[in-house]
Amino acid sequence: MKIKSIVNEFAATMLNCESEPIHIPGSIQSHGFLLAVSEDNFTVAFCSENCYEFLDKTHIDLLGKNLDTLFSKADIKNIQQQFKEISNDSLRPFVINYNDKSFHVTAHKSNEVIVLEFEIFSEEKIDLPDLLIQMKRFAYYTERADNLKSLCQDIADETRSLTGYDRVMIYRFDKEYNGEVYAESKTEDLKPFLNLHYPHTDIPAQARELYLRNLIRMKVDVGYTPVPIFTIDGVLKENSNLDLSMAILRSVSSMHLEYLKNMHVGATFVISLIHNNKLWGLISCHHYTPKHIPYYTRLAAHLQGIFLSSQIDVRQTADEFELTKETHEKLVDLQELLINKENILTQKSTLLKLQQLLNADAVIINYNGEYFTEGDLPGREQIKGLLDWLKKEKGLQNFNTSALHKHYADAVSFADTISGVVYLPLSDDNKNCIVWTRGEVEKNIDWAGNPSKAVQTNVENLMLSPRKSFEIWKQSVKYTSAEWKNPELDEAKVIASSIQHQLHLADLKFEEKRYLSLNEKLQKANDELANMNWISTHDLKEPLRKIQLYGSIILEKDGGRIPDTVKANILRMQKSAGKMQTLINDLLTYSKVVNEERQLDPIDLNVIMQNILWDFKDNIDEKNISIQFDKLPTVYGVHFQVRQLFLNLISNSIKFTRSDVTPLINILSENVTGEKLAWASQKANKSYYKISVIDNGIGFNTAYKEKVFKIFQRLHSSTEFMGTGIGLSICKKIAELHGGNIEAHGVEGEGATFSVYFPVENKD
Repeated sequence: MKIKSIVNEFAATMLNCESEPIHIPGSIQSHGFLLAVSEDNFTVAFCSENCYEFLDKTHIDLLGKNLDTLFSKADIKNIQQQFKEISNDSLRPFVINYNDKSFHVTAHKSNEVIVLEFEIFSEEKIDLPDLLIQMKRFAYYTERADNLKSLCQDIADETRSLTGYDRVMIYRFDKEYNGEVYAESKTEDLKPFLNLHYPHTDIPAQARELYLRNLIRMKVDVGYTPVPIFTIDGVLKENSNLDLSMAILRSVSSMHLEYLKNMHVGATFVISLIHNNKLWGLISCHHYTPKHIPYYTRLAAHLQGIFLSSQIDVRQTADEFELTKETHEKLVDLQELLINKENILTQKSTLLKLQQLLNADAVIINYNGEYFTEGDLPGREQIKGLLDWLKKEKGLQNFNTSALHKHYADAVSFADTISGVVYLPLSDDNKNCIVWTRGEVEKNIDWAGNPSKAVQTNVENLMLSPRKSFEIWKQSVKYTSAEWKNPELDEAKVIASSIQHQLHLADLKFEEKRYLSLNEKLQKANDELANMNWISTHDLKEPLRKIQLYGSIILEKDGGRIPDTVKANILRMQKSAGKMQTLINDLLTYSKVVNEERQLDPIDLNVIMQNILWDFKDNIDEKNISIQFDKLPTVYGVHFQVRQLFLNLISNSIKFTRSDVTPLINILSENVTGEKLAWASQKANKSYYKISVIDNGIGFNTAYKEKVFKIFQRLHSSTEFMGTGIGLSICKKIAELHGGNIEAHGVEGEGATFSVYFPVENKD
């Protein structure tokens, strides 16, 4: 059997101080002894070296032995029973007798073992009337205390009365876990610590974590010699470290002991104050000589901590009540103002009320690129720089601080006017926001020693030690504003919602006016277009007709006397006039399609197609074109428009034939659903008739399948294929006006396919 010490030889340095494993020191304080037994058979797995002082047996005698070789069966049964009932929240003490000694024992589970801690039992259990008196006193304190600070003072006095320590402090943490002595009860000869501040390094993160788990902690003699714990190899399945997080006797970090010695403290007792599952503060008791208090006295003092923890939320709320009430009254006044009057948000009187709502020094509203301000502020460029930074860094998140310079370095240059801000975005596009500001309020903080020298370093070996001087060190804090209180921040969020609503209404009204203005302009444009249509119909077509007529007269009467070059020019003139007349007709057709009122009627496409083919009979016969079509459906539409659509498509197929093949035109019909059509994804369940006109003509490059429907776009510039570039645009517009669409596919030298879609049911 190999016995070994588990003492942790960790030495705190600059590189590892934040990871000191204070929960596994491998040693205990000397006013008691420790046994840790395996959970399954109660074999001693760990034993403190000082057990001989209490049991007359060495750790060598005890390790590996079963507890029944040490204590009676009745005691073992008691331990088993007690262990079944313990919880992590409250360790259940009990008493064990050994020879002529009585021991106060606490038990808790730590991984694979049950940890038993023994202290000499020399106390009488507190009588029930004493507990009742304690509770009555607390009820009296809570009733008479006007605020949290006065209640803390009463608890400090009562705890010192219960425990007999020289000094009892209520120690409160801030957001960064710097501490402040919030209340203090002490003997008259001691120097006061009240209102002194201590840096967060005095109680490092791992120590605060243990205070959250183990709510009471006693150090009987700061000058004690740590008692090592021993174990034997192979007793446990896992590692041989013994987690003493919940142990009462757990030894203390050498750094902390040195810290207490530097303060000339001989003994301490600490009670955790928990609020919202976080460490709010401590009841810290100091004695200037060694001091041990019985277990039940500790519990009575712990009860004070529980009482106080239960009142923290209530008292903090009560302390804020008046501010909440005052702020809410301002909020109601502002909300009524915003609801009942339009365009009042940016007025000076409203901005002043917004400023006063948060007791701010100034307020800024940034709306649609403009700045509306009230109060003491720096120049416009500095305001713009701040708001640009807030929008970029915080975006759509709310943000507040009383030390802006820690987040925004440029704030130092205007800290006298802006040291603290509350920023709330007012739009989803991150353009509008409201910002309340407070100027610098310089304050002095009394530290118990220089916080920058809270931990000292030996430059030769980098070893750390706590500071030795606790003389009051005054710090002047600059570039900070007064803290923003919770009621102020809550009401800021509420009023921001009202402002968002107001701005949204303003935007809607602006858009409404803009659309009305656009509508008026569109109406004027439509009227002008109607005039142009009239001009096109009557004033342009007539001169063109006369140009063609007089050209024909000249050629007929004087053709024999006119040189051939002049004849050629007259023919070109007539041809250009004809092209212009065709263009005017096409434009009139396009305009008619867009603007005419639509009356949808059932249209038999078979009849439409037969009429169109009859119209083109001469062209079809001349080019020997073969035309085939299936049985076509009946669609709902405007008769002349549907006819125009297919007239244009078939006209193109007839026009753009190839001389090397027999021209062929197929007209096919099928039913499709919207889910198969990219342009109809919003109407996936709707059915459409797909009418395809397929030819084997000259075709076109499929890269231009969208371009062919643009107005005035012609893919073939050859004089062989005349056209205005409007026909397919008319087809596109007609298809869309009927709730459908048109698609084009082509292969150069092989042919083209135009597919028109009509809704199956389209009576509206």
